[in-house]
Amino acid sequence: MADLKPEELIARTDFTPPRTGWMDTPTVIREGMFCYAAKPKSVATLDLPYPREWNPLDDDWKLPENWKEIIIEGMKDRLERFRTFKIFMDICVRCGACADKCHFFIGTGDPKNMPVVRAELLRSVYRNEFTKAGKILGKLAGARELTLDVLKEWWYYFFQCSECRRCSVFCPYGIDTAEITMMGRELLNLLGLNIDWIATPVANCYMTGKHILLQLSPFQTALAQVRELLFLNYTKKEMLQLQQK
Repeated sequence: MADLKPEELIARTDFTPPRTGWMDTPTVIREGMFCYAAKPKSVATLDLPYPREWNPLDDDWKLPENWKEIIIEGMKDRLERFRTFKIFMDICVRCGACADKCHFFIGTGDPKNMPVVRAELLRSVYRNEFTKAGKILGKLAGARELTLDVLKEWWYYFFQCSECRRCSVFCPYGIDTAEITMMGRELLNLLGLNIDWIATPVANCYMTGKHILLQLSPFQTALAQVRELLFLNYTKKEMLQLQQK
C-alpha cells in the first residue's frame, strides 16, 4: 500500500453513490475510520460537560436524558450570536463546487464527506427546528428531526473534517464550511462528545504548557544530547564563539 502512487490509491476508491438519498442512507461507524472517544480526565480538565467513559461502537453513548434539548438550545444560542452561522445555514444552493476539493471525500468516496453534504447534516436539523418551510414541508424542504442516529452521524463526519477550508476557497458564495464543522463540534461538546486526539493534547497544554505532556527531565536530557552532538562537530574555541553570539 505504501508503494502505491496517489493516482493508484484514488483508482481504488469507490465513488459509486448509494442507491438511497443521503438522508435515507444509514451511517455505519467503521473501525479505523474514527478517532477514539475523549478520555473523561481530559474532558474534566477542560471543564467540558459530562465527562465519562463511552465507546463510539457501543449503542449506548451514555447521553444525558435531555440531550436533544441541550443541542437545540445550543444551536439557537449560536444562531443568535454568530451572524455568519445563520447566513451559511441559509444561502447554500448545493451546486457541488466544493465536492471534489475535499481530500476526505477523494480518499473515502463517501458522499457524506463532501463538504456540501457534511454541512447538510447540520443544516437539515436547522431547517426542521428554525424555518417555517422545514416545519411545514419537512423532508421536502430538506429538513429532518434530530435523532440519536443523526447525532452519531454528526460525530462521525464532523471529526473527519480537518477544517483546511479548501472547500471554502472554491465556494461561489464564500461559505466557510469549516465554521459549520466548528459549530457542529461545539454542539457535540455540550454533550461531552469529543475525540481523544483533540481533548487530551489540549488538556496537556492546560496542565503543563506542552501538548505532548513532556516533562522537564526528558527535555533536559534532549538538550544535553544536542550539546554533546555540537561538541563532536565543533572545537572548544568554536563553541565559545557560538556561546558569545
